[in-house]
Amino acid sequence: MADNITWWHHETGHKILLSAHNGHVGLLSTDPVMYPKTQGSYLRDALGRNYVIIGFTFAGGSFLTKDAALGGDWRETTVPPASPDMHEYTLDRVRHRDFYVDLRDVPAPAGAWLDTARPVYDAGSTYTPDPLPTLALGRAYDVLVHLHRVRAAQKL
Repeated sequence: MADNITWWHHETGHKILLSAHNGHVGLLSTDPVMYPKTQGSYLRDALGRNYVIIGFTFAGGSFLTKDAALGGDWRETTVPPASPDMHEYTLDRVRHRDFYVDLRDVPAPAGAWLDTARPVYDAGSTYTPDPLPTLALGRAYDVLVHLHRVRAAQKL
């Protein structure tokens, strides 16, 4: 996937918007045994700081997921509000319900907090609730969009 994106960029010189779930676009994996290097890491290696990574967090709600990454039917999964040990719990205490923050320019105390791995909701094509994976948001993304609640897409 990263090769296709870098090829297109080098062929056209155009800016590209890559839309994928956090596990693909970020610099760190929540499952380093299965995915020791992410698509985002390959893109950062190829494009440098021109590759700006936007990650998403949410503090609860529902989304579509599958039992296996390939095949199977999409089903709605609902998660409870984030617990106090999760990144999403603290992010959800910000006075704005939905917001974004440039993680490249946060004060040192916030940066240290964001650079610490904590449990996160990680919703891709599959979802594993127990145990929740951990991630250091500040080391995985350049910009973070936090949503108070998410709602599952409607099947067509």
